[in-house]
Amino acid sequence: MTSTTRRTAALAGLTATLLAGPLAGAAVAAPTATITLTGSGASVSGSNVTVSGSAITITAPGSYQISGTLNNGYVKVDTAAAGTVELILSGASITNSASSPLYVTDADAVTVTLAAGTTNRLTDATTYTNAGEPDAALFSAADLTIGGTGSLTVQARYQDGIVSKDDLVIQSGTITVNAVDDAIRGKDSLTVNGGTIIVTSTGGDGLKSNDTEAGKGVVNITNGTISVSVADDGIKGENALNISGGTINVTRSYEALEALKLTISGGNSTVVASDDAVNAAEEGLGHMEPSPNAFIRVTGGTVVATGGTDGFDSNGELTFAGGTVVANGSSTRGGGEGALDTDATLTFTGGTVVGAGLTSMAVFKAVPNTGQGWVAPRFSTTYAANTIVHVVSGSTVLASFRASKSFREVVISSNRITNGQRYDVYTGGSVSGTNVGGLYTGGSISGATRVLTGVTAGQYSGGIIRP
Repeated sequence: MTSTTRRTAALAGLTATLLAGPLAGAAVAAPTATITLTGSGASVSGSNVTVSGSAITITAPGSYQISGTLNNGYVKVDTAAAGTVELILSGASITNSASSPLYVTDADAVTVTLAAGTTNRLTDATTYTNAGEPDAALFSAADLTIGGTGSLTVQARYQDGIVSKDDLVIQSGTITVNAVDDAIRGKDSLTVNGGTIIVTSTGGDGLKSNDTEAGKGVVNITNGTISVSVADDGIKGENALNISGGTINVTRSYEALEALKLTISGGNSTVVASDDAVNAAEEGLGHMEPSPNAFIRVTGGTVVATGGTDGFDSNGELTFAGGTVVANGSSTRGGGEGALDTDATLTFTGGTVVGAGLTSMAVFKAVPNTGQGWVAPRFSTTYAANTIVHVVSGSTVLASFRASKSFREVVISSNRITNGQRYDVYTGGSVSGTNVGGLYTGGSISGATRVLTGVTAGQYSGGIIRP
């Protein structure tokens, strides 16, 4: 059977698994073999497993249950036969002082099932004696799916934590990765359909897909809870990042969410970055050079983005068509940086958007006064963090926002604002109701100060507008 035929069969099986939903635990049928790690080696009940000292190799498709402790060795999957290898981790702890503790050199596809009620741990070497691959604590040269309801902790002391050179799918489980470089990487694609994922990195990215080929380099997040604290990018798709559900919390990053094409249609994301919090960039372009390919599109969900430079930054289009967005830009850098920054067009067609910073909108082209209404008051002074801002029509408060950082400009877009209409802006007073990143559902101007009168919606005089 050719490798292409084997891969097609494996992908068909993987598709069937995804359609069936998250993996619930160990397989119903008895495993092909039971591997009990004994400290310096292993005992095996079943077939298709070879043991040579502390080196354990699985040589055929099937289901293999692994438990116990291996102090300095590895479990390897190496099979040219068609079919999926399932590794049921059932209280397994594997450490390797020379290389990777768990890796796949050859297989159609591999599933790692975290058995219910169990805690599992993988720890790799600080320096690998082998050159090239494997280069991660959990490494697969084949498609890799992780599921089950148990937990897995990966201590990646060399480079990456969990890697698939093909497609990586996380269905469920509690997964904690502490890595020197990238925490979780699916080269062709990375999909998160559920589970609780906690990742840290001292020098790399959190979750990523890095293939540059068309149709690859894609990260999809449909569900789950993801917590990220890293030195570089929080979640990155080389070509695309699609967020349609789940809860994402990036507490530390250089850029929190990044891709060439970035779409947010659902979920709840709270992200913090030292540079741009939400970023669409195309390699090879100069600073402020518009990209015909890059875009950020928000059509649903909730996003609270706090950037040291920009809240949202797109080399191409920046579109808000639904959901709720609060973007905090730099409180010290203005002009070419802003809460909302785009090198092409900025469009409001739906949802609720608040942006605040020294500059609210850093744009090349004038923001359209068609579509959904927006108002962008520019103040004569810089206000401190925690200042409350209200947009008011007559005596009706249309929007109330408490800033988390100091600011000089604010932009607010919602279906309560009409372009061409004039609004007053107050500071002070109080806020009430549900809070999303400082945007409240209620507010009062009792005791507030009217600081701007007759601000026309759909007009903006700040930023770096270049018609």
